[in-house]
Amino acid sequence: MSRATPSWLLLLALLSTTFNSSTLAFFARSPLPANTPNNNLVSVVNSSTSKMTLSSTNNDSANAANSNGLRVYQNIPKQETKLHHLHQKYGQSSDGTGIKIAIMDTGCDLSAAGLSGTCSDGNTPKYIDFIDCTGDGDVDMSTAKVVKFDYTKNGTTIQGLSGRNITMGEWAKDVSELKLAAVRLYELLPRSVARRVKKERKEVFMVKHMALLSKTQLQLDELNQSKNNSGDEEEKDEKNVMEKKKKELKLLLEQLTSIKESYDEDSGPLMDILMFQDNNDGGVWKAVLDIHATGDLTNSIPMAPFGHARQVGELGFGSHVTFCIQVYDEGKTLSIVTDAGSHGTHVAGIAASYFAPREDGEDENEEGKKKTKKKSSDNLNGVAPGAQILALKIGDGRLGSSETGTGLIRGLIAAKKYGCDLVNLSYGEPSWQPDSGRVSEVFAKAFNDWGMTVFTSAGNDGPALSSLGSPGSLTSVVTVGAWVSPEMAVEQYSTLPPSSPDSPLKASSYYFSSRGPTPDGFMPDVCGPGGAVAPVPRASLQGKAQYHGTSMSSPNVCGVAACVLSAVRQNGVKDCGPNELKRALKNTAVISGVADPFSQGSGLVSALDCAEYIIKNHGKEGQSIAIDVSIPSRNNARGLYIRDEIELDGPMEFSVLVNPKFSHSNTRTSSELDELLSLELHLSLKSSEEWVTCPESMTLLSAKERNGQSFSVRLDTQSLKPGVHYASVHAVDSSDEQRGPLFSVPITVIVPHSRFVSNNTPKFLLNDSSDESIELNDNGLDLTTTFLLEQGVPNRRFVTVPIGAEWATIKLKSTEATTGGAAPRILLHAIPFVRGDIHNKECQLKRLFVVKEGVEEEYHVRVKGGSSLELCLQLLWLANPSPALVTANIEFHSLNIRSPTLPTLMSSQPITITPSSEFARLGAGSPLRAEQLNPECKLKSILRTLRPSSVDITLGSAERDSEPPSDAELASNAGEEPSQIYEMRLSYTLKVEGDKPVEVTPSFPSLFNQLYDSPVDSQIWSLQDKNAKMITYGSSMHHASSTSLKKGDYTVSLLLRHPNRSTLEQIKDIPCEVSMKMPAPLSCNLYSELDKASTPTVKDDGRKPIEKKLLSKGSHQDIYVARPTDALPSWVAPGDVLQGALVLDKDKEAVSSMKVIYIAPPKSTAKDGDDDKSKAKAKEDSLEDVVFKAKLGHLAGLRTKNVTVYDEIITTLKDERPDSVPLLTEMLTFALEGTLPDGETDSEDQVRLAEVEKVYNQSLTENGGPIDPLALAQYFGLNEPDKDELDTDDEAKELNEGMKEKRDALRKIILERASLCGVVADKDSAEVSRFDNAVKELKQWSNLESLKDEDEKIKLTITLARHARICQEKKALAMSLLLKAKKDLSS
Repeated sequence: MSRATPSWLLLLALLSTTFNSSTLAFFARSPLPANTPNNNLVSVVNSSTSKMTLSSTNNDSANAANSNGLRVYQNIPKQETKLHHLHQKYGQSSDGTGIKIAIMDTGCDLSAAGLSGTCSDGNTPKYIDFIDCTGDGDVDMSTAKVVKFDYTKNGTTIQGLSGRNITMGEWAKDVSELKLAAVRLYELLPRSVARRVKKERKEVFMVKHMALLSKTQLQLDELNQSKNNSGDEEEKDEKNVMEKKKKELKLLLEQLTSIKESYDEDSGPLMDILMFQDNNDGGVWKAVLDIHATGDLTNSIPMAPFGHARQVGELGFGSHVTFCIQVYDEGKTLSIVTDAGSHGTHVAGIAASYFAPREDGEDENEEGKKKTKKKSSDNLNGVAPGAQILALKIGDGRLGSSETGTGLIRGLIAAKKYGCDLVNLSYGEPSWQPDSGRVSEVFAKAFNDWGMTVFTSAGNDGPALSSLGSPGSLTSVVTVGAWVSPEMAVEQYSTLPPSSPDSPLKASSYYFSSRGPTPDGFMPDVCGPGGAVAPVPRASLQGKAQYHGTSMSSPNVCGVAACVLSAVRQNGVKDCGPNELKRALKNTAVISGVADPFSQGSGLVSALDCAEYIIKNHGKEGQSIAIDVSIPSRNNARGLYIRDEIELDGPMEFSVLVNPKFSHSNTRTSSELDELLSLELHLSLKSSEEWVTCPESMTLLSAKERNGQSFSVRLDTQSLKPGVHYASVHAVDSSDEQRGPLFSVPITVIVPHSRFVSNNTPKFLLNDSSDESIELNDNGLDLTTTFLLEQGVPNRRFVTVPIGAEWATIKLKSTEATTGGAAPRILLHAIPFVRGDIHNKECQLKRLFVVKEGVEEEYHVRVKGGSSLELCLQLLWLANPSPALVTANIEFHSLNIRSPTLPTLMSSQPITITPSSEFARLGAGSPLRAEQLNPECKLKSILRTLRPSSVDITLGSAERDSEPPSDAELASNAGEEPSQIYEMRLSYTLKVEGDKPVEVTPSFPSLFNQLYDSPVDSQIWSLQDKNAKMITYGSSMHHASSTSLKKGDYTVSLLLRHPNRSTLEQIKDIPCEVSMKMPAPLSCNLYSELDKASTPTVKDDGRKPIEKKLLSKGSHQDIYVARPTDALPSWVAPGDVLQGALVLDKDKEAVSSMKVIYIAPPKSTAKDGDDDKSKAKAKEDSLEDVVFKAKLGHLAGLRTKNVTVYDEIITTLKDERPDSVPLLTEMLTFALEGTLPDGETDSEDQVRLAEVEKVYNQSLTENGGPIDPLALAQYFGLNEPDKDELDTDDEAKELNEGMKEKRDALRKIILERASLCGVVADKDSAEVSRFDNAVKELKQWSNLESLKDEDEKIKLTITLARHARICQEKKALAMSLLLKAKKDLSS
């Protein structure tokens, strides 16, 4: 997922703001799901922007001007990073020419403006290839239907899997074999496009439908108005005909109206796929997709994989989605590659789009001849228009474009395969444990072993500290924050000019840009322009859009890197690797505008300075190696991060371990050995701040024997002012200090503001002007602090949470009178604590509010005693850059929850009521202040744990899932084989019971919320019904929406991947948890007395549950949570876990609730008195029965494999037991599914109908079968015993079971026969009479109520509707039957 800046923030930021006449027209999209890329999707169609004169800033790069002294407006900011200076010195070919960039994203539109043509040289194709790394568009052709084909004999028509007749063109002349498949349009479309297409199709349908309604009404009106002047007999006959027609038309009107009113979203057109191997084109696999779902492929052009012929198609039905194909593993997999959203195209456009110069009239040359003038499109181009793009789709459309481990790892493998220099990934998820897990491991390989520099977005979860996610928190990437210049603010956002010329707009980080440090002290690397007007897919129905986010800053910096690489390669530097490039970018970056190392890292990148740095320092000792830094005493943290006040009083001296990293082959070469032996760098150690002391120098060696070298740093924090402080220890070459740091130790220290107030000194001023202060309130517990908010500057307060506090209430209000201008919009971001295994999103508070005079906003956030709570406020300057003064009151609360299993409100451990206990016990108190207790406990869902029913481990795709060896290994041994990734597919059987549908959500808790740090490559699950119909998908990071399931059997399938088969084998029993929502919540009574809780079912002793009350300070309240006494749903099984929440104060549910679980006990079997009813004795199977059943079971596996053996066994079994109903059922299944006899000229439906007729005849007693229809009719019509008789007479019961078995078998045979008769009659009018007779017999035995199986009910309905249409010529009746059945089955 990406960390998208919620679009509602921007919408509110822009409301009530006065724009001038040329302001961009903003419109906000609806709030985005958590699985969107790292940008804030506020779209702006190409519009002119107003030019404003700005006060000067100290950012000379942002003020770059053209020859006339005016800034050149650019859709994609480039002047800020000094690209024009780079091009001036190294020429226009320093525009990324010769560089390959992999864009790992949602995929790209192959026909988007600026991306569909060439690079800036006019010859090199912009796209190298387009690959779906997720498997989202995969079509399994290994099991596809194969049709032998001869164009001259068979003609041009075959039947596709959709059921349509497919007409082929000249392209099929030399095709001898076709693989047939089908795919639904909506499975290939991005969700936003699918929504649009569905809406448009509905509108078209409604227009046609209303015309049909009008036409039908007109026909009815004409019949009503017609007069019959014929004779009596003729008049009577005519009248009867007219009445029948009227009746039919009235019914038709009813059904058409019903369809209109109950219109449901269509499932989308089903498109046939034909795939074949083209022997006239080198044996390449090609595919033809019926994009219009008409069956007419006469003029279609077979498509080869994109890299073969660069063919691009466009899906139909107004979608305008472009696609290409890929074929893998010798035709086993066809991949239909589409984008999953607009994000990837926009990112690619920023990095490398190229717009050819436009014609601009004519001019005359020196000889007087006219020539076409060309107008430069540089202002439209991406950052590196000379670079090529490898489009890699890692956003899975099945998951709403969320990334998966499969997509990420396949993407990196593909980038290496195609020789990419740079990779951009503008995606991310919450960071749990950076640099751990399989995906993180492969990113490290890509960077260190495969020679690819990976750029990634920092995330959009700022402005509070420690909001950096993954992959931005990984070591082996270049993490980019989002930065904006004053010019960008004006040009892209039409920001109002400052009200005072004394406070000009400042360059700064975007408020949403995620901040460091990570819990282990790591920081972002650099920053870049975080907004752009860039191309988007044509399917979005606009050419370009304005997005902003760290998703935009990352490709901008990646493009800068491409330009730098092309420049240095021109100057002889051919092998600038990832570590050298990253070092150059950081060492030449500059802090610009509002300094913020937590979001900007080393600063804004500078293209020219970076290129010159590389050229000057390339080849110097240690310049190209990675140097890891860690703090052993702090769990090998990558920096120092002192956050909590208690740490300030502890030891402030830390050992730092420095370890050079070499990418060498397994069998080290002599040159690699020389590299180890020769490393000897004399480094000067320099602290950036006086409060950090470090040694003056160290000598860096390879230190393989000791696994690194150490030095110590000492911190003097006692003299630091309140707030956050950042410093670093840099190690520079003592003989060449201009190189800048070879490594750095980031150091962050937080000194809580609350440390400076006490009962003796209750108030502390935070600045000289006394605008800001912090004050301890009279109760000695709460705090009041003021914030002076300025454009671009996050204002932070750090408060030590009192021991025992469980939540804080934050009250915000303005301290200034409203002056008539727009009210300030302010973002509140509070992070209560930072732990390495809990990301900020699990505990933070984030709210946008509008400051209004006299109005106080109140929010609550869970806290942890002893930790530092950060309260960060930032002004949303896009709409209003004027300063604002805000006061915050921070109150601390606690109910002092204690129990054996629940330490505090912040605990993740639930309150548990076990099957054998009737209650759970805990206590509440009020140690800090008087607190309200207003509790309730409700259980809302049921958790069922499933174990796999089957497991299958196979090798992944040889082409997509083979990890290449390191560059060093290949240099040592060119024949080194790649390592293959294994896939494990686990299946879980889910049985849904009960009369009403149940809301179901599967998940895998042991692997959930893990992606970049997951122990396996990927996790993706699917939910299917018993017919293998796909219902929904889910992933490892985001809970899927619940799905309503009716009674029946379902399968949850989980895909796990790992390069080590043994690892997969050891986790093959991983449990699946299925959450099922209860029809209504179950209440658990809360008591203060133990005896009441231990007898929860007693109701007549005057007991009362705990009611709303006030706990005075220091008081205590026992709380006993009794199990629910209402009946559990009938389908709850022993061991199921009922889950809900105990809320201690219903007015503050978000911060006073705890999870409660009740483990369902075994169901009671106790009965009143003796059960005198007779009990049927279990009938044991004889040896002959067991053998017979075994043979019958064996037949199922032979239906499509060995027909000869199947027939032999069937013959034997019929001789043994001609009266066996199970044998008859198996024979029917074979007739419907078995392999067809060779040499048949009839259609498949005709052949199967004939086979079903044989089964029907063999079933009858007159032909030696077990079924006597007359006897069955007599038994169930006249002689069926009642329930009491069956309960007391075992023989009658046994007879009843046998008769029911025969009746059900007869119903099934007759239903299948009638169904096939209908299919045949639909094609051949000579079969109509036969169909009519079959349905008559069917109606004697079956109706919807008599059938239990839903599939049989559907088949019966379709058969009856077909009969009404074909045999009775009553289309309205057919529609009525279908609509009624749909309604009944849906309910």
